[in-house]
Amino acid sequence: MPKKTERELLTPDAFQFGALVTNEKRIITYANAYFSDELNWQIESLIGKNADELFTHSSRIFCESYLMPLLLHEKKCEEMQLALLDGKAQRVPIIVNARMDEKGHIYWSFFNATKRGRLYEELIETRNMLEKQAKVLHSKSSTDELTGLMNRREMNLRAPELIKQAKRYDHTIALLMIDIDHFKRINDSFGHLEGDRILQELGRALQTFGRETDLIARFGGEEFIMLLPDTGVNDANLFAERLHRLTSKIEVDDFSITVSIGITMSDGSQSLHDLTMQADSALYQAKEKGRNRTEFFEAEIPRLSTTNLLT
Repeated sequence: MPKKTERELLTPDAFQFGALVTNEKRIITYANAYFSDELNWQIESLIGKNADELFTHSSRIFCESYLMPLLLHEKKCEEMQLALLDGKAQRVPIIVNARMDEKGHIYWSFFNATKRGRLYEELIETRNMLEKQAKVLHSKSSTDELTGLMNRREMNLRAPELIKQAKRYDHTIALLMIDIDHFKRINDSFGHLEGDRILQELGRALQTFGRETDLIARFGGEEFIMLLPDTGVNDANLFAERLHRLTSKIEVDDFSITVSIGITMSDGSQSLHDLTMQADSALYQAKEKGRNRTEFFEAEIPRLSTTNLLT
């Protein structure tokens, strides 16, 4: 008996994928051994069956609406991810490649995609985990850990756009520098934990008091900054008065804390650096004049230079 050649041994049954042939009516005329060895089908029961019966309901809809029109137009399709039912009616994810000849016969190949599906799910889970980690890292890099407000770095990133908008739309903005009076004395007398509590309470108060459009940050130490868009002089002055009353509700050893506030106004033509320098200068004036008061940057607003809450 002559020895079979390597070419003769390479039949469709030797390949580790499902090979299927259907006629122009999508009736199965051939199925290789993969369907019996791996997918629990009896080959005899497949022959004469409509190929649609192999697919799950959703994959059948996809075949009718997309895969078959593509085959009719392009004569081939590549790497479609579908699902079929094995001989025990169990769902099996597969990758389908198919080619149609001129007579309408379709030559199908089915690759088991179970491992690919698991890998895809793992990749999705990993991506979601990395996105969550990125959000946490961004939050840590942009948020003051103690107060929950944005930090100085984030304010420096976001404020310039708000200033540009003021210039673009011809709006006035106000920048407030807020500093807790005698904060070192509080730390020295009652400890840093008590100082931290005051910073946290003031941070929450500012966050509650501010509007959604306002930028509020802990600028460093006991100093806070607020950038108020679309705010005029009178509104800024009223805002500061209310802020003084709000902070007076925060107490340490039965004494209300006080803050000094420096304000500068802008039409958006100055940089954030210039505005913070101006507000800081006004804040220094508030400290020099007795604390617990608001001072406007005098070069900007000479007529509203002082709001004294001690009298």
